[in-house]
Amino acid sequence: MTESERIRLPVVYVASDGRSDWEPPSALEAGLLLRDTDLPALIHRASQEGPPLAVDIDTVSGLDADQVAVAFVIQRLGINVVLTRRPQLAAGAAALGGLGLLQVLGFDSTGLLHALVAHPRQPRVGTAMSPGLVLGHLLPEELGRLPRPILAYGLIHTPEAARLILVRADSVVVRPQVAEQMVSLPVAAVAAYRRSVPRPAT
Repeated sequence: MTESERIRLPVVYVASDGRSDWEPPSALEAGLLLRDTDLPALIHRASQEGPPLAVDIDTVSGLDADQVAVAFVIQRLGINVVLTRRPQLAAGAAALGGLGLLQVLGFDSTGLLHALVAHPRQPRVGTAMSPGLVLGHLLPEELGRLPRPILAYGLIHTPEAARLILVRADSVVVRPQVAEQMVSLPVAAVAAYRRSVPRPAT
């Protein structure tokens, strides 16, 4: 994937249903991941000024998880990052100029391998690893099979855990309280920390 094809993820996404306002601390590069919500809340949040948005399209009530929905989210709402369990929808987001993140369940090696077989493996399609803490336990060769960018999604409940996972992931999903605590990590800034850590070869 060339730089011109890349949509850069913020260091942190805060999980949200879109019904309450949240602004990231000025020292933190953060976005909102809209999930477990409904279509009116999604439309309302997309119409507001604020941090960059991503959406877990499979969890939006009132929105069918199909190519029409992907086009609506990207072209009408302007949300360019789309998470989904469906490989064809992740590829569809990429075809529309967005970034598709295919959700991959990493509870065991067999499930991980099965999920990766179905991965589109094309430009603008990355990986949402769930639960995100699994990334810390993958072997280097397993990590190297995950198409980037990698979003760590789930079970990251402390700023310390987020910091450790960012060694391997491009972005993490956390709750608002954790995101606010991340600005006090013992580094100049989380973004600078992420850039300073050598990435495993992929």
